Amino acid sequence: MIKKMSCVMALLMLNLSMFAGTPLSRGTSLSVRITSSINSKSNGNPPTAIVENDVKDQEGSILIKRGTPVQLQIEKKKARGCGKAGYVNVKCVSTTAVDGQNISLEGNIDSEGDNKKGLAIGLGVGLGLTFLPFVGFAFLAIKGEQAKIQSNTIIPNVFVMNDYNITK
Repeated sequence: MIKKMSCVMALLMLNLSMFAGTPLSRGTSLSVRITSSINSKSNGNPPTAIVENDVKDQEGSILIKRGTPVQLQIEKKKARGCGKAGYVNVKCVSTTAVDGQNISLEGNIDSEGDNKKGLAIGLGVGLGLTFLPFVGFAFLAIKGEQAKIQSNTIIPNVFVMNDYNITK
């Protein structure tokens, strides 16, 4: 009877250990690769990004696979008159673990185009007051450069926001 009971207990313990998950700690770092270019002017297809490298635990088990899509949040400002440059901020929001859990992320990259305020104001006011009184102020419509983030740009410091328990 004792042998049967110990066998049953051993099987139960084995099954319980299979259900125990692997921890994915808050602050775990990963790299994200932007797979499509992002421009402060374009409103076309939404940009895409993937996890650059496998995220593993201390034993070497994969928690987040390389190539897993990453959801992004994009903030854009178009270049405007008076030489104001465009601006793009790309924030990593979430990705998916190997067990299907949604993993919240924190990390971003931004870019700003070239500013042409001096050129626009100098030509607009300078020529407007001297040579071309009516046309000179049209130079104030000169726009700054658009902001661009090229495809294959890596966002190096992206972190897991919360603690997770990943089941394999």
